[in-house]
Amino acid sequence: MTLADKSFLLTYPTGLRLIGRYTCDSVAWEALTGPAAGTTGVERTYTHEVAPGIYFVSWAEESGTTVSQVLDLNAKSVTGFLTFGGEKGRQTLFMQGSLSEVPPAAAGA
Repeated sequence: MTLADKSFLLTYPTGLRLIGRYTCDSVAWEALTGPAAGTTGVERTYTHEVAPGIYFVSWAEESGTTVSQVLDLNAKSVTGFLTFGGEKGRQTLFMQGSLSEVPPAAAGA
């Protein structure tokens, strides 16, 4: 099992839904719902398979936002940790959700 060249719909209980298209060293993402709906980005990633079908992925965005994810393809789950600048300084956000693989055409490839 590999993460490269796969696309996933990431869904969080908060209502945030994103499409992530992963390659060996990048992710192209699009926020479908939530406060960031309609925003997109392509980020250079650092990825490591920590166990069969379980990947740790992290990146730093130009805006200063950092994202770390654990994608568990076996359990179809995603755990995300973000840091970002806010009115009260640096803030953090921890989220757990589900993931489902989507065909490249459905993911905008």
